[in-house]
Amino acid sequence: MATHLEEEAQVEALKRWWKANGSSIIAGVVLGLAGIFGWNTWQNHQRTQAQQSSQLYSQLLGAVEQKQYELAEGIAQRLTSEYGKTAYADFARLFQAKVAVEKGQLEEAKKSLGMLLTSSHDINFRHIARMRQARVFLAMGNPDDGLKVLSSGEAVNPGRFAGQYEEIKGDLYYALGKIPQAREAYRKAIALGRTHAWLETKLNDLAPASSVDK
Repeated sequence: MATHLEEEAQVEALKRWWKANGSSIIAGVVLGLAGIFGWNTWQNHQRTQAQQSSQLYSQLLGAVEQKQYELAEGIAQRLTSEYGKTAYADFARLFQAKVAVEKGQLEEAKKSLGMLLTSSHDINFRHIARMRQARVFLAMGNPDDGLKVLSSGEAVNPGRFAGQYEEIKGDLYYALGKIPQAREAYRKAIALGRTHAWLETKLNDLAPASSVDK
């Protein structure tokens, strides 16, 4: 009898607890199911986005290979506008900047690289954009601006791009007539692993320190 009464008391306690908390539990279950459904939907959306942007990028490469630059530009614009958060959009902006440079449209190239700098979630793309933008400034006759680009923000810690940064700095210093700084930058680039023949030639072509640095 005592056991039965105890069980009844437990049931009544459960009833009271459920009356007080049942609605929040149901809501939690519903939200949990909605979260799972939402996560799956988001995952499917991400896969679809990746597939579509990959297909567009393949079309972009094909158009470039066939020298269909007008078509390629249209595809690049679509990638950047519709799939702006993907790596393919980053590649597209690099392509747009490259074509702009080839056309002599340096302001457009600078703009594309600037957008890549502010929009890319990949630090590697941002480093590449920064270095290319510095070269665009060099081509525009603004080496000082190029040096500023290579000395701000993330450029302070270029990581595996350090050698490339130093080489470009050397080119910028050379354009400014700052031969000692250019020589030092080239030497740093070589020390950091930039050992290609053209860099060695640029360093060797600089006048000896005894004739210039005084």
